[in-house]
Amino acid sequence: MPVQKHLRPLAIAATLAMVLYLLAMFAGDARQVGKTILAVTWPQLALILGLSLLNYALRFLRWQSYVTALGHAVPWRRHIAYYLAGFAFTVTPGKAGEAVRSLYLKPHGMSYAESLAAFFVERLLDVLAIAVLAVGGAWLFPDYRAFVLLSCLGIGVFAWFIVRPGLPDRLQCWVGRACDTSKLTRVLRHLAGLLQASARLLVPRRLYAGLAVGILAWAAEGFALYLIVGGMGAPLPVAAATGIYAVSVLAGALSFLPGGLGGTEAVMGLMLVLAGVNPSTAIAATLLCRFTTLWFAVLIGLLAMLGLEVGKTSNSPGT
Repeated sequence: MPVQKHLRPLAIAATLAMVLYLLAMFAGDARQVGKTILAVTWPQLALILGLSLLNYALRFLRWQSYVTALGHAVPWRRHIAYYLAGFAFTVTPGKAGEAVRSLYLKPHGMSYAESLAAFFVERLLDVLAIAVLAVGGAWLFPDYRAFVLLSCLGIGVFAWFIVRPGLPDRLQCWVGRACDTSKLTRVLRHLAGLLQASARLLVPRRLYAGLAVGILAWAAEGFALYLIVGGMGAPLPVAAATGIYAVSVLAGALSFLPGGLGGTEAVMGLMLVLAGVNPSTAIAATLLCRFTTLWFAVLIGLLAMLGLEVGKTSNSPGT
């Protein structure tokens, strides 16, 4: 799987992000924004990046438990590389590009239906976890309360529908009775297979454990925003910073823009201003938060993918 083939969407998203961030800086005082970012010390930056790494580690452990529950064992070092390589495509709509892990796991005997089911459950529980954290932000910021509550209601209803016992079997039975070979029938057949594999990961014990891990993982990045704003001299309560982060990420996720670009930044900056942070500091905090979460993940993903490609080349015949 050549790296070059998959980098064009990432390059487009990166260019879009750079233009967006430059516009954000010049919408305020570019010099003041830069000065405010530099106010964060290296030890503080290391701790902020460490919280992002904690987020990735917790989510990988959950992912590994899903792969194991589906009956597959992958050497853990290589498995970590597979998981992190997916982060190279975090800036795709709905993070769908992270499903590239399926291509890596296929040679280990894991079918596409199984790996995509694990990916689907991971995304579902991440959105649920962020929605839970966003509820706290909604009560602190009445202007966003209706958006968050309606979003949480929609997400909750969708999750309830998906985890209903017997749904995959009923869908599979219905598709099995269909005699036509239309595109819709084929799509429903694949969906039934996906839900059947997902059902093994959505039993109550795994569902609640996975949700708890997701809440802890995303709260770590919310705490990173708290450290960022505090390091810039505009301290916020932990609950407020975590709520702002969660509502912003939720808005970006529901926008289905690549990596939530634009939506997440706009909501985060506006909510920080509503919380009493001056505009230049709000812009600086938003930019640094996104660099240490979204773009840090993309960088790690690219390095992991490059390592896998180099390893594959060195192990190929004739090298």
